[in-house]
Amino acid sequence: MARTTEWEQLEMAGGDPKPAWPIPSAKPKFATWSLGGGRPFGCDVSECARWHAGIDLTGVPGKAIVVAPEDATVLAVDRGWSGDAKAIFLRTESGLFVVLGGVIKGSSKEFGVTANMPVRKGDRLGRVLGSYGMIHLETYRAESRRANSVWWKGQPPPDGLLNPTHYVERMVGDRLSLVRTVHRHEALKALGHYTGDVTAPWGEASKAALRAAQAALNVDADGVWGPNTEDAIITALGEEKNCTADICPAQAPTAAGKSTSERPGSRGLWLALAGVTAVGVAAGVVIIMRRRAA
Repeated sequence: MARTTEWEQLEMAGGDPKPAWPIPSAKPKFATWSLGGGRPFGCDVSECARWHAGIDLTGVPGKAIVVAPEDATVLAVDRGWSGDAKAIFLRTESGLFVVLGGVIKGSSKEFGVTANMPVRKGDRLGRVLGSYGMIHLETYRAESRRANSVWWKGQPPPDGLLNPTHYVERMVGDRLSLVRTVHRHEALKALGHYTGDVTAPWGEASKAALRAAQAALNVDADGVWGPNTEDAIITALGEEKNCTADICPAQAPTAAGKSTSERPGSRGLWLALAGVTAVGVAAGVVIIMRRRAA
């Protein structure tokens, strides 16, 4: 699925600084580059025009337990979702309305979960329907919301819809993805391949800069920002020696107020983006590199 540019306008979901992964028994698996801009999996082009309004947490075995990502109130269980799959709605204490779609009907009863009851982070809520094989997660501003919204092709995003990408990545301690054009421009500029306005729309100059970066990083220079390209760019940023103090500080606070540090498999790179830590360009992107040895 191609991401629609409408996601460019959406604020990232805030919430708990370290929400729990909703399926503890399943290996975290999700694809940030497929967020939005396409029909739900299996939705026939002639019969369905509903766009994704969230992100799929995939590769989940049947009957896997689903837990609350953070402290919340259960607003509803067994809400209609997709085929036999049902959804659980939560209003978190941090101010999010969270949808967890893909559970077995009636599975909340096993854990004594009912509407209007409080739950704590990690509390068991239900079980995943095997034929669905995933949990579809959506995030909105809570306010007075009590249901999710349908996002139809050709229409703007629903009011209050939030981009859940960084929320999901915080669940698993992963680095934050470059999901917005301004972030990608800033990354390409830091590597010396883009010289234009980082707040400009993605265009021919952007594609040319991306192809140049791909060629320099030995990635297929197709001008498409895919997972291999993003991984290569993030690795290159982490290894960049000629970074400035603004882009490559020796140490900087994270959103939780703790210092950045090397983590296994992270290549030492954290990205604090768009409102998590706002330093640098007007759109607010800081690329925090690993702490270098003195």
